[in-house]
Amino acid sequence: MNKKGIIVIIIIIVLVVIGYMAWGAKNAPAPADTDGSPVSTEEDGVNRDDFAVTDKDTTDATLLARLGSVSVSAGESGDRTALVKGMAQFTSENVKGMIVLGDVAVEKVVGDTKYVVTSLSVNSGGSGTFNYVVLFEDRDGNLTDKSYSLVGDRVKITGLRADEVSGGLIVSVSYMDHDKGEPLAAFPTVPRTKILVVDGGVFNSAKEINL
Repeated sequence: MNKKGIIVIIIIIVLVVIGYMAWGAKNAPAPADTDGSPVSTEEDGVNRDDFAVTDKDTTDATLLARLGSVSVSAGESGDRTALVKGMAQFTSENVKGMIVLGDVAVEKVVGDTKYVVTSLSVNSGGSGTFNYVVLFEDRDGNLTDKSYSLVGDRVKITGLRADEVSGGLIVSVSYMDHDKGEPLAAFPTVPRTKILVVDGGVFNSAKEINL
């Protein structure tokens, strides 16, 4: 083969490699999350960075003190109990449990309604400790729990944020979760975000977004 033919073959090979690299980059699969599902930076038009959670250290201590004596629901039974300094013991169906107020809370006024959002952990006597985000309505200084959203078992809620969006309320929750296969007894190590939408004064579970 003459020199000219060799040059032509080299050029063809280079063009094929360049084309393959360009096509492969365009069609490469999305990176996988810890559970094997694709990582999405945007779901249903909601971007993770749009609702970044403020650090829990910005929580108003006065607001937490008010929440420390509210009446709350003691788990699935619906029994109610009043917190004392952010804690309460309860008995439900012969099972003794404990409720502990979290260390983060935020408030937001939407229209004529003032909302307060905080976290609660509930242990119903078993090995699990279920962590909730609770939505309160603040009327004339009285806090009434309106809605609960389960975040997870033995997770650690690290921050909350509330935003008025199109006349409604969006609550963003940051928390540490367990990695796939990680024992629940271990400290959670995976950062996650849950977006909650308030409709009619309560959390709409059908509109939850997990990032």
